[in-house]
Amino acid sequence: MANFTKKAILQVFEEMLNQMPFEKITVSALVVKCGISSNTFYYHYRDIYDLLDAWMLMKREQLRKETEGLKGWPASLKVELHYVQEHPKLVYHILDSISRERLERFIFGSVEHLFYEDVKTHADGTEVPDEVLRAIASFCCYSFLGFLLKFIWGQMEADVDASVDGLSFIFAGIIESVIEKIQKGETDKFMERILHIE
Repeated sequence: MANFTKKAILQVFEEMLNQMPFEKITVSALVVKCGISSNTFYYHYRDIYDLLDAWMLMKREQLRKETEGLKGWPASLKVELHYVQEHPKLVYHILDSISRERLERFIFGSVEHLFYEDVKTHADGTEVPDEVLRAIASFCCYSFLGFLLKFIWGQMEADVDASVDGLSFIFAGIIESVIEKIQKGETDKFMERILHIE
């Protein structure tokens, strides 16, 4: 019963997100639409932001399941960006109401593992330290954040497949270049500080 109630709350919340900005959604309006009491809502969620976090995690998990078995981050990101493109009201209603920090944390949590696995694949057979691989993956995350914001600012009209393929080409070149330089011992002091190389 508890799982059914949580699912119903999340479903109604998504319906409301499609109709109005997140900042205009109230617990009182949501419980009326759900046909539950406020006490029932607060049994499952601390507040409306807790519900937002739960909904975003649910969506991330749904998209991960859809991308299981796909090879490489470009294929996964194409699926996720097509979803974003197909639900513009939902996306704008969330982005217009949440902080930049909340957005960044969610995006990093969604894509960091994808970029890390890709960097590891490029570094296979080398002796590049793991902390360096993670630093490169973090660079990719920050770059992707800028890519995503530009995509959204452009009304999400860009060709998703072509855009992700272009980003993948750039990332591959950067990753391979950095790994090659590290292998050759060509990193300068500035690069060593950026990558935390001892």
